[in-house]
Amino acid sequence: MPSNAISANTAPSRIESSQNEGSVFGYHQKKRSLIAWPIFFALVAFVVWAKHFYIDEVAQAQGEVIASSRVQLIQSVDGGVISELNVREGDRVQAGQILGQLDQTRLSASVGEIESRVFALKAKAIRLRAEILGEAKLNFSQEMLNRYEDIAQVEKALFEQRKTGIKEELRTLQVSVSLAQEEQDIVKYLQASGDVSSSEMLKAREALNAAEAKLINRKNQFLEEASAELAKVEDDLGQSEQILARKQQELQDSVFIAKVPGIVKNVSVTTVGGVLRAGEEIMQIIPIDDDLIVEAKIRPEDIARVKNGMAANIRLDPFDYTIYGGVEAKVIYVSADTLKEESSQGEEIYYRVHVIPLQLPITTTIGRSVEMLPGMTAQVSIKTDKRTVMDYLLKPLRKTLSQAFGEK
Repeated sequence: MPSNAISANTAPSRIESSQNEGSVFGYHQKKRSLIAWPIFFALVAFVVWAKHFYIDEVAQAQGEVIASSRVQLIQSVDGGVISELNVREGDRVQAGQILGQLDQTRLSASVGEIESRVFALKAKAIRLRAEILGEAKLNFSQEMLNRYEDIAQVEKALFEQRKTGIKEELRTLQVSVSLAQEEQDIVKYLQASGDVSSSEMLKAREALNAAEAKLINRKNQFLEEASAELAKVEDDLGQSEQILARKQQELQDSVFIAKVPGIVKNVSVTTVGGVLRAGEEIMQIIPIDDDLIVEAKIRPEDIARVKNGMAANIRLDPFDYTIYGGVEAKVIYVSADTLKEESSQGEEIYYRVHVIPLQLPITTTIGRSVEMLPGMTAQVSIKTDKRTVMDYLLKPLRKTLSQAFGEK
């Protein structure tokens, strides 16, 4: 077959093949366009949404439900032997109820002895003041007359005895003064008539002055002795009153009293006759009828974002969050400094934050009612700020760039 004939036959097939290839390319290009444009519009829509949709930025913390007035620790201040134990684990107690007490035999005897000494010193001080002021009788308080009449009677008798004694001494000295005065008057009369010399007159005047000086000195001596003794008594009284106050406080501390209504927990001693060390904890009182709060531990790196009044969300661990939801709350307290606490993972450093539910009785975000009890653990989310989704997406990039440009 001639070559021209072959060329004529193959030309249409090449044209047809070229047309087919163009048709396939156009098909794929059209298909890519159909995919690319929706992706492009979806990306644009996502960027717009990410720049305008805000989500909460939160500080997360572990927390525990506590009473706002805190748990009352019942401790033995000075130690001793238990003589009474009136409650058991789980008992409900009222404010002012006696929970137990230590043996008070020795303490009561010590208080009685010191109290007697204090009243004796007070009675003595009253007597000495009366002597200094020259009062006619002693005035004791009714309490002293009722409780320590024997002490009062002793001081009254001593007061009368000393008053009589000094009165007799002064009377004798006053007689001496009077005699000296009479002698001087006689000598003066005789001197006027020339019967005695001036030297005799001088001797009579000196005798009178000496008698008067003895009288004055005895008065002053009596007052000085009483004043010095009063100063010593008042010093002893002050020291004795301090000792008495300390012993009375020990006696008061030996009785364990509930300061708030609550439930008895963690009773460590259950035997009457048991010996307690100074400072040893006996039990705890968990307050009831008191506002409950959540005490959370905020990490130091988060504390700059946490302020009083911020909104928060409490997830109580005993209640599944997916079923019960969370509890809306707010921050009511932020500690001014860090606290340190030993844990199984070493020393834990944190800030203390108190969060309180917004409504009582407590209703969760999905309308479920729950009861918070002291001791429950919780997860606390404090809403510190609002940011767009775009801010969150770009935050790692910004941080990386900031660190990169900051390096040498």
